Amino acid sequence: MKVKRYVAANSREAFAKVKKELGSDAVILSNRPVTGGVEILALAQGDVASVVAPAQERRPDFPVQPANQNRRPEQEREQISGSGRSLQEFAERVQTRAPIVSGFSSVAQGRPAALTGPAAPPATRPAPQSSDGGLIAEIKAMRGDFEKRFASLSWNEGARRRPLRAKMMRELISAGFSAPMGRRISGALPDDYSEAQARAWLRSVLEKNIRCDTDADDIVRRGGVYALVGPTGVGKTTTVAKLAARCVVRFGAQKLALISTDTYRIGAQDQLAIYAKILGVQVHAAQDATGLERILRAVSDSHLVLIDTVGMGQRDTRLAEQLALLGGPRVRRMLLLNAACQLETLEDVIRVYEGNSDLSGAIITKLDEARRPGCALDAVIRHKLRLSFVTDGQRVPEDIHMPVAADLVERALAGAGDSPFALEDDEFMLLPEAGRA
Repeated sequence: MKVKRYVAANSREAFAKVKKELGSDAVILSNRPVTGGVEILALAQGDVASVVAPAQERRPDFPVQPANQNRRPEQEREQISGSGRSLQEFAERVQTRAPIVSGFSSVAQGRPAALTGPAAPPATRPAPQSSDGGLIAEIKAMRGDFEKRFASLSWNEGARRRPLRAKMMRELISAGFSAPMGRRISGALPDDYSEAQARAWLRSVLEKNIRCDTDADDIVRRGGVYALVGPTGVGKTTTVAKLAARCVVRFGAQKLALISTDTYRIGAQDQLAIYAKILGVQVHAAQDATGLERILRAVSDSHLVLIDTVGMGQRDTRLAEQLALLGGPRVRRMLLLNAACQLETLEDVIRVYEGNSDLSGAIITKLDEARRPGCALDAVIRHKLRLSFVTDGQRVPEDIHMPVAADLVERALAGAGDSPFALEDDEFMLLPEAGRA
């Protein structure tokens, strides 16, 4: 068994040396700053048993003092892995403390490991383990925690070397964009940009990645059969009414057909019927796929056919059945996304609706209610959905607009820094994924 010492300018380089010589399964015994960089003491995976075995033959016969709550982590780590102690003593302490070692790519740094209480009487003392399997299991269990700590160290180092990149990433996440999105974008920021250039570059990148319909691609102008789909409360019926009003103004009521498949909610068809009566058109009710196909044949001379569908949560077991009702080749599905939803919810919605049917595009709704519309933009960018419209109110037909990428990006980034819940710099590194920037 041989403990090896590695010194490098930073933790990343030191870990690279460990991996190259001892392999990716190497065990890190200590990690501490030294003059000129970082020192790591490491042990090959195959030598772990030789460290643990002597300690299993005899347990310490003295009580371990409780941890000093005021002791700094660095002092505790030095007490555990100081160079003045023998390997035998280190092995004994491994048995009386929670593991302080980790596999490669983890770092034993942060709060001190928990200590055990006074030694129990022989009659109640748990039997020693017959192998080092228990220690290895505990090491693996702590690996995730150590990786988070190493990610925090990496974030601090990256923020110090490239403060502008770190600032751009903080603003993206504060605006609602995900950590992976912020990492990819800020990581590509040129190093020689000023802050003004960086902000202009950031907006340009976001704008180019938001695919928007133009007036020439307007689905009202283009015509066809469109089913508006999405979860409950996203605004499908109101959006159908807004699109219908635009069609009537441009082509007349005789060129529009409205269909409802919502037979679940009480009064759901009545709400659409009120809008239809104002516009001078009729609402057709489809009970099943056969009925829908019959109605579509009857209104085949219409320029635009809009289908208002039942709202169901993305985890509703009946959702697949409802989407199957819209399975005809003529029907194009338009997914509505609530701009006020959390990113995880939007991701769940898109995954379910994309998995059950092809999507022709998306409409972002409730922009007026969204504090961080970057969540919806992040989802649209990652799934490469084409935006057909955005809505920002209940008025029919005023509160529906063609999407403009520059306006959406400006709206998302405008409120990134004035949230009362924004994280401070020292808190930001604790975010999952943020440390990997």
